[in-house]
Amino acid sequence: MGLEKILDDIERRGQNKGEQIGELKGKEDVAKQLIRMGMDSSSIALATGFSVQTIEDWRKEAY
Repeated sequence: MGLEKILDDIERRGQNKGEQIGELKGKEDVAKQLIRMGMDSSSIALATGFSVQTIEDWRKEAY
């Protein structure tokens, strides 16, 4: 495997990781907005994939 191929692979992995982080941050932002709107924790967890405990923790931080 040449150096160029290795560097391309590293770049691709970095891009994939960045996309994953961005997607997770977007879901977190949506969940926090739903908390502010008064939606119940179970529904937010179902919609976003986060645990009810995580939603409850964010709810405590918000208030």
